[in-house]
Amino acid sequence: MTRIAVVTADGARDLDARTIATLPDSFALMRRAAMAAARWLHPREERSAAVFVGPGNNGGDGWLIAGMLREMGWNVTVHPAGEPKTGDARRAKSEAERAGAFAPPTGSESLIIDALLGTGATGAPRGAIADALRQMRDMRRTDMSLIAIDIATALDATTGEDCGALPADHTLTFGSVKRGHVLRRDITGALHVLDIGLVAASHETPRIVDPATVREWLPSLAPDAYKGSRGRVAIVGGGAGMAGAVIIAARGAHASGAGMVRADVAPESALALQIAAPFATVRTWRAGHWDDIDTRWPDAMVIGPGLDGSHATMRERVLSLLYAYTGPVVLDAGALTAFHHVERPDVEDIEDTGDDRLEALRHALRGREALLTPHIGEFRGLVAARTKSLPDPARTVSRFDDPTTLARALNATVALKGVPTVIAAPDGNAYVSAAGNTALAMGGTGDLLAGIAGTLLAQGLSALHAGAAAAFVHGTAAERAVAQHGSWRGATMELLLHELTNVWPALFVHDSPDAYTLLDLPAVPAR
Repeated sequence: MTRIAVVTADGARDLDARTIATLPDSFALMRRAAMAAARWLHPREERSAAVFVGPGNNGGDGWLIAGMLREMGWNVTVHPAGEPKTGDARRAKSEAERAGAFAPPTGSESLIIDALLGTGATGAPRGAIADALRQMRDMRRTDMSLIAIDIATALDATTGEDCGALPADHTLTFGSVKRGHVLRRDITGALHVLDIGLVAASHETPRIVDPATVREWLPSLAPDAYKGSRGRVAIVGGGAGMAGAVIIAARGAHASGAGMVRADVAPESALALQIAAPFATVRTWRAGHWDDIDTRWPDAMVIGPGLDGSHATMRERVLSLLYAYTGPVVLDAGALTAFHHVERPDVEDIEDTGDDRLEALRHALRGREALLTPHIGEFRGLVAARTKSLPDPARTVSRFDDPTTLARALNATVALKGVPTVIAAPDGNAYVSAAGNTALAMGGTGDLLAGIAGTLLAQGLSALHAGAAAAFVHGTAAERAVAQHGSWRGATMELLLHELTNVWPALFVHDSPDAYTLLDLPAVPAR
């Protein structure tokens, strides 16, 4: 199975260079890319295109695409933003114009093809490129599609910085996903990764999560399976007034195939669980103590939904439970904030032994299959604990690199939630789930993710695979919910839960749009 790498601009150049070393010359790879793009474009209803080409190799792709489409019977116009500056771009222009020069765009074309700047460009466009970008913006009609080649012009491939990009309806990229694609899906539009025979990326390069990957990971069950063989998940949380978090996590586990779900909650939350999640058994813990939680029953445990991590003894409780329970675990919400660095320890806090908070957590986890699922604020708090400094909301977090650093510090898998979600294991392996949208930006969605991941851990997946699969399924449910509802506004938790039950069977519908497309990611709606 092809594993699609998520790379920086430098990483993309490295993959190209190593692939070119296996070919007669670099122009052979450019031709492969152009042919893949032309084959993707040709079946579209539009039969006319205005191609905007830059002076570099991205422009070379554009020249070849223009020539190939013309040979396929399209009406093609070309706007060159300067003369080609590389040998391959000059050769591409010469080949494209063998049947004659191209007329300039008129504005009557059916679509625009953006081949001005590619993966290696940084900063705001200048000169002829800026002029061409303005012309594209001016001529674009509401019924005219914009197709970006490799990446939208003025979108930084590594950082996702928008330097004046014109958002695309579709982006055609080649062999790998660039970080900027998934950081700014609003600019990328629908992303299509086309196969051009790139060599494999290095072992530690993050991979994208797709349906085929999740299908491969999911366990099958024998016909004589029973509830105990489908996985037993215990969810510890639900402090007074916060039963909803455990209800959502329990329903997420139930909708993901858990055979048995148990909720360990505060006495005040028990009735709400029994009403809202009647499929789950409910046990209560005594105020301030978790020593009566049954740690022999679950195949996996989720700790944290609906817990107050600032409580004076919460860290002590989490550590004690982790020593008592030695199986796979998901730590979320209050179980994470309990380990944040604070300016002054609470007078009621556990006795200060001088141990680093994260070192205490690492010791309690003891190398088991453990998954931490922080959102960006919780992640900053954990990083602050590692550096023994106060959390800095202004600190720039590297969504792709920092999770691996924290995972190695804890010897546990870290899933930094968001779009994209990056799931990093302590051995350097990482996955990226680009699935999701603004429907996930509401309270409770993290609890839903924890319940899904807890089920997958209980069914035998590693923490890395459980986190990656859960993030993908969770995000895909949000995409389906918005598609069904028509907007992320009004996409409720009930709708997300309903679509979650539809994602699982959809994973097993094998849909390969053509022989040249490795991956399709839908566009993210803004409203």
